[in-house]
Amino acid sequence: MYPFRRMKAIFLGLLIVLMASHAGAQTPQDNAYVEARRRLAADLAAKRKSLPEPVDENVWHREEGRAHDTLKAKLQEALGSAPPPDGFEITRSNPDPVCCGKGADSLDALAISKDKLRAVMTTEGILKLWLGRDPRTALQSDDIDYYRALDTDAPVAVFAALPVEAPPGTDLALGRLVIKGQGIGRFPLHTIAAVVKNERVLLIMTPASLEAANAGSPCERQWQQSTERYRTADDLEERRTINVEAGKQLEQCVKEHGGQALFPGLGRRAQKLVDALSAE
Repeated sequence: MYPFRRMKAIFLGLLIVLMASHAGAQTPQDNAYVEARRRLAADLAAKRKSLPEPVDENVWHREEGRAHDTLKAKLQEALGSAPPPDGFEITRSNPDPVCCGKGADSLDALAISKDKLRAVMTTEGILKLWLGRDPRTALQSDDIDYYRALDTDAPVAVFAALPVEAPPGTDLALGRLVIKGQGIGRFPLHTIAAVVKNERVLLIMTPASLEAANAGSPCERQWQQSTERYRTADDLEERRTINVEAGKQLEQCVKEHGGQALFPGLGRRAQKLVDALSAE
């Protein structure tokens, strides 16, 4: 069972973040969502505290489920009537749980999917409230916690920017090569793309990949070779060694080739993600 003191700390911290820039919310729907979030989280925290020990998890899950459904509907209202990007479907909403557990402080967003792609979608106003600062500036300066924003299973660190262009009608688009995981490993194996369009923000993370024989720079060739070694290694310890050594080598390559196009092929893959998130 989740310790109540830690639940309370997470809950209060989330409210501080959400309310810090309340006046900066862009729409009445954003404000309505934040107010509903505040009220439901407070009600759930009080109910959790009042339940007899040990807590009946079936009872608690029903309480959480009702709050989650209410917030999902409010979030859809804030996002407006326009559908998700072409081909994407809404699968669930974050945060899940709403209160009192791991994930309760994740970004308030709808999870959407298309084939093997999994993304999150929220409003600029809600992202601003969650961040406590301008979302476009935060995205461009990599001042965003992708671990909580994407509700991933491990911390995420940006390794390098990837070259992408904003499609017509899109306000902002970016691609990033990122490191996902804890420990000493520093080798980037994932790509993040972000799109801001029509006051919506869409984020996605996928395993990084190149088209066959598509490495277009010294650092990208090095990345491709190390990735192949890592993904074909059978032994876990060997993977860890490759991760550490390849990460250091790639960092050195980036320093030596500063000012050049470092990862053009990975940028083209990131562009496809940007295009998918921008499609109507």
